Amino acid sequence: MVVAAMMATVSVNAQEEMPMNEIAVAYGGGSSTDLISSIGKGMFTGKQLDYWGPISLEYFHRLTNINRLGLGAVFVLGGCKWDDSSDAKSTYITIMPAFKYNWSVRKIVSWYSKAAIGLTFHSESGLTKSTSKNDDASTTFNFQATFVGVEVGGALRGFAELGVGEQGIILAGIRYKF
Repeated sequence: MVVAAMMATVSVNAQEEMPMNEIAVAYGGGSSTDLISSIGKGMFTGKQLDYWGPISLEYFHRLTNINRLGLGAVFVLGGCKWDDSSDAKSTYITIMPAFKYNWSVRKIVSWYSKAAIGLTFHSESGLTKSTSKNDDASTTFNFQATFVGVEVGGALRGFAELGVGEQGIILAGIRYKF
């Protein structure tokens, strides 16, 4: 009877549908592009002002019903103004394929790690070098390594992450699982 009860429990758990998709919006601080830009460009163009971002949009699809490993993409947007002229600005757009591994899955709280690598497209306009204006565009490799993330809630979850890369050192947002 014990074996029959265990088999019935396993059967019920196997049929339970776990959300296979998730989408998230987040805001971070201390992105790699911001840090490199403020040091590198700051030497030549002046002090960085009014930095905004990184604002992130993520999508992940779970590969299995046990809700552990997901593959997806991360889109990041950020920018700033410089103090050397009123129209000097930089914009950063990053697109990265990513994977996320949930190492502790509970009904209300889950813990995870995440990694992504991709391209950042920089667009700079109105920056001055000496007395001439300079508009520039470049593309670089970028990454995000989230060492630890925690999400809390049901289908709609709040989350926070600690890591390094284009999404920032610290990141917080909302996630919807469906």
